[in-house]
Amino acid sequence: MKSYGLVIAIIMLLSGCNTPNDKQTSIEKNQWSPKYAKGFSFEKKDGITYLNIKNPWPGSIYTQQFALISKEKDLKKASTAIKIPLKRWATSSTSHVGFAQELDEINSLKAISRTSYVSSKDVQNRIENNEIRELGQSNQPDVEWMISNQIEAFFNFSIGDNSAEFTVLEKAGVPVIYIGEWSEQHPLARAEWIKVFGLLFDKQKQADSIFLKIEEDYLQWSERAKTQDTSPKIISGSLYNGIWYAPQKDSYMQKFYEDAHLDYIWKDLEYTGSLQLDMEFVFGTAKNASIWLNSSEFQSIEPLMKLHPLIPKLSAVQKNKVYNTLKTNSSKGVLFYEKGVVRPDLVLKDLIQIGHPQLFKDHKLQFFAKLDR
Repeated sequence: MKSYGLVIAIIMLLSGCNTPNDKQTSIEKNQWSPKYAKGFSFEKKDGITYLNIKNPWPGSIYTQQFALISKEKDLKKASTAIKIPLKRWATSSTSHVGFAQELDEINSLKAISRTSYVSSKDVQNRIENNEIRELGQSNQPDVEWMISNQIEAFFNFSIGDNSAEFTVLEKAGVPVIYIGEWSEQHPLARAEWIKVFGLLFDKQKQADSIFLKIEEDYLQWSERAKTQDTSPKIISGSLYNGIWYAPQKDSYMQKFYEDAHLDYIWKDLEYTGSLQLDMEFVFGTAKNASIWLNSSEFQSIEPLMKLHPLIPKLSAVQKNKVYNTLKTNSSKGVLFYEKGVVRPDLVLKDLIQIGHPQLFKDHKLQFFAKLDR
């Protein structure tokens, strides 16, 4: 992964977490909020369903509202209307591909930024057949192409408001929807954004059903992990430009570790964003941890050990229990950031397999890979 990709990955992997609310979703109500997610809600007014997007990146106060219209004659009833189901959409993020794939909506995807980072074989095949186009950098997509090719909506991943870039799109009638699942920071909150995609593709019942199954499996496997008497000590994160970046207290990765019954060494440390630690502190507090997760972009231990003289002395390195999230179906894509977002149940199962292998003896890791010697 290039440095740009690694920095974005660190932001997505290690940023902070919000506690899920206990509100139940209900399409029958005029207003409702998701059970876990904080970044979206729905409401009905005058028979029209509205999608509300709230604070799609950390620290933002940005909001959006879209009227979801199924009949052509009703499109003029709201200023920011989207005709559903979407038939031609584009995106700046591979995580959106994961949601679409769960809903069998890959055929309606027409363009994506940084196509070389897509893990899905189906999408890669469509890219090779020129059925899905490269859009360029996520913050500078090919706006003219989207307008001329009648793209109906652009799903945008952003760490800031790129209004100058997307004003032209919106004036041309192409809504820019800020999908803020990456900033939710709770595993089930991220996955719950499938309900947004479900409404946009007019597949709400399917989306609700998929999420309920994901939630059920996640909670069931978490309870199973907690039946274990031992909780192996783990460290997480990686060394980048001399700084060790790691999940902070209440981050979504820390929640994964907790639910997998893993004892994360730095679970009580709090910082704005991800933890930024020096190597001496890392070694002093975590030298005896038995497992190291999310180690780096490397695929073997040898180059990892060359990053700092203390790394070879870590117990996890000496015991050859170092794992990362580079398992992929393509040359650059990271499956964890694509399918793992919408399937936290499977990510959790991987983590339980790593920490408590006796619970899932026949489970093959899907998102994590042990580094080779």
